[in-house]
Amino acid sequence: MMTFDDIDVHIDFAVVEGDFVLNDSLSPSTVRAADTIAQDIKHRVLESGLLVRLIGLRNQNGIKPILTELELLVEQDNRLKPGSINIIKNDNGLSIEAKTRQYGGNYEI
Repeated sequence: MMTFDDIDVHIDFAVVEGDFVLNDSLSPSTVRAADTIAQDIKHRVLESGLLVRLIGLRNQNGIKPILTELELLVEQDNRLKPGSINIIKNDNGLSIEAKTRQYGGNYEI
């Protein structure tokens, strides 16, 4: 007997740099489970416009409020465990880590 837990609840088309990723048969590839959640959050952050405000900022007093806004934006996703979001600005950009309610773990977004 199949249960609700056996069904893939989180599934989406894979999108990289605004384009669908195609498999060998030229059909859209998919992402599943926590990868779907990570992709959704990445798109939410990109569409928020908050990253543009970080460009060229070097002063921590200017950066910290924007990182807080980003954290609050990510925290709105009810598929994530509240309080598990960690946003770090490093030399390569931003790193966002969070735990999902359904899949646990610590996933990098």
